[in-house]
Amino acid sequence: MAAVVEVKDIEKSYGVTQVISHCSFQIFEGEIYGLLGINGAGKTTLMKMILGLQQIDRGAIFVLGKEVSSTPEYLSDIGSVIENPTFYEHLNAVELLTMHLSYMRKKADISEVLHLVGLENAGKKRIAEYSLGMKQRLGLARAIIHRPKLLILDEPLNGLDPIAITEMRGLMRKLAARGMSILLSSHIIEEIKHTADRIGILSGGCIKQELLCSFSSGGTDGRQNVCEYVVVNDEQKSPVENFEDYVIGLMRRESI
Repeated sequence: MAAVVEVKDIEKSYGVTQVISHCSFQIFEGEIYGLLGINGAGKTTLMKMILGLQQIDRGAIFVLGKEVSSTPEYLSDIGSVIENPTFYEHLNAVELLTMHLSYMRKKADISEVLHLVGLENAGKKRIAEYSLGMKQRLGLARAIIHRPKLLILDEPLNGLDPIAITEMRGLMRKLAARGMSILLSSHIIEEIKHTADRIGILSGGCIKQELLCSFSSGGTDGRQNVCEYVVVNDEQKSPVENFEDYVIGLMRRESI
């Protein structure tokens, strides 16, 4: 399977501080890849480099077969919500998304997308009156309305209540099932554990370990599916018995 994203041995420093060091990973079509690391691990920096918003010091990133530094054309196939989304708050959601589609030179059913993210009853409401959770939903609507092949989400569940978190996870699953690749970041273990197909532990500026979500039969009748994570090393898979302890141990091995 061809990779939608290939990050190859990249490095990034701010002055004398190295944030990303020899970092490599891939994301495949229809996959939800979770980037898990403590605050300051470099998750946002890594996402910005994929989007061409931060310069790469060494190494290379390829998105849909095109090197990030060579052309901006690949950006039309990406949707993103990095850090806190910002809007023209005097507009309503319909006006904002109409404007977004105009400069993207795309067409889409705005009402369908607003329904998809749970804002079907707030399309005419001024964005200035939105709650933090509603703004998170609107940011996602803007990111997916042009039907990108890759969706990049930086801490997408911040500010959402438990019901909204469950709905957002379901939406990401639905988008992935349609073939969209999703890269999401978090410093909260439970968020990633219940959302991602594959998890990259970012520590010391690189991916220290990848964990793969594996489904196996949990009952004698073979009908009950149990989700567990396994460590992948050179095609060998080893079950992770205590997920939280294992991940915390990885993140503690190196200071950022």
